[in-house]
Order: sequence, then structure tokens, then C-alpha cells
Amino acid sequence: MVEVRFVCITSVGGVRCTLDGVTKYSNSSGFAYFYSISQGAHAYSIVPPEGMRFVSGHDHFGRPLYESGITTIEWAPIPGIPWPEDLPWVMAFTFEEEIPVGIPTTTIMSAPSTAAVDEKFFISGILYETESGIPIPSQPINHSYNGKSLGGSTTGVDGDYLKEVSIPEAGTWTLKSEFPGTEALQTSRALADAVVGAASIASPLLIAGSIITGLVLIIYGSN
Repeated sequence: MVEVRFVCITSVGGVRCTLDGVTKYSNSSGFAYFYSISQGAHAYSIVPPEGMRFVSGHDHFGRPLYESGITTIEWAPIPGIPWPEDLPWVMAFTFEEEIPVGIPTTTIMSAPSTAAVDEKFFISGILYETESGIPIPSQPINHSYNGKSLGGSTTGVDGDYLKEVSIPEAGTWTLKSEFPGTEALQTSRALADAVVGAASIASPLLIAGSIITGLVLIIYGSN
């Protein structure tokens, strides 16, 4: 069992770091620590705080890391030799400041809290101008879970969107609905908090600019 250390450069605090469904936030020095992690493959994801965007990432051996994916704890290049318990497995990520351009927008996203593997369900929500509350029609919304695309939808005349999706993998996943922005409108997004086993979510959740909140979808596999 080893320590996995997320390093957010340069000293970026408040980065949401998730490893195997467990979420921690980087401290003011840019570190998030996960202890007693086994050898092998582990799912991870990162979400920068408001005003920051992901630039690049790499693991202990310099191999590229993205905003989500799989990290494999190993003693490369010697197969079968375990990673030393006294040496942290380091995942380093670089961020830079975003310069917001255009009118601030808000995305609302709602989805079921549970579903079965390959079961069809709907992701829905509204896109509107944050200050005026005016709905924004005819704009793309991109949907994903843990960085894997679920396709896209387009907002209607009332700024609303609806997308039927399904997920082919068992696990606890982070849903994201994101408006990519335009020259006149700022990007906004809605995504899941790392809550496991939630029975229900009573109300839709908001994201203005890059402030993060959302829903959790737990996918169950068949026995």
C-alpha cells in the first residue's frame, strides 16, 4: 500500500482531486494526499477551481495525464516489482488562469441519482445569462461522465436542453454538462459532487462561471 500524491502546479489550492470515487481538495501548497492505495490501476479525475483551467499533467515517469483517466501504480520498467511503500506515487498537474470574456452564463443540470448499466435516462437543464436571467437558445451543451463523451444537445427557445444517454460501465461516475462558450458568452458547466450511495437529489444544482456543484449517478452492474 502506498501514498498517492496529487501535485497541482504552481501551488494551486482548491483543485478537486478524485481517486477511485474519493474526493479531496488540494491545499494552499497545491497538494492532495491519498493513503493506503494498492498497486495497479486506479481511476482519477481533477477539476480546477474557479478562474483556472487545466494545461497538462504527467505521472511519476513523465507519462501524460489528462483531466480524467487511469493511473497505474507500478515499478516501471521492471515488471512484477511493487512500488516502494516509502515513495509516494506522484501525479503532477499544471493549471493557468482563465481570463473570462463575454457575458457570464449559468448552467443548470438535473439527472437521476441511480441507473443500471446501459439503462437509458435523461440529462436535462437550462442555460441562461447569469445577471439578467434571460434564457440562451440555440447553444450547444456537451455531456460526459468522467471525461468520456455522452454526446451533445442544443438549447431550445427557453434555454432548456434534454439529452437521453446511457452508461455502459458499472461504478460511481461524475456527470458533466458544459456550455463551451462563445465570443460573446462565457463558458459554464454543471457536474457531480463525489457523493456515494445518495438515494436522491431533491433540487437542480447550479454552476455560474466555473463554480462546481451537481449530481451523482451511481451505475450498478448485474451479477
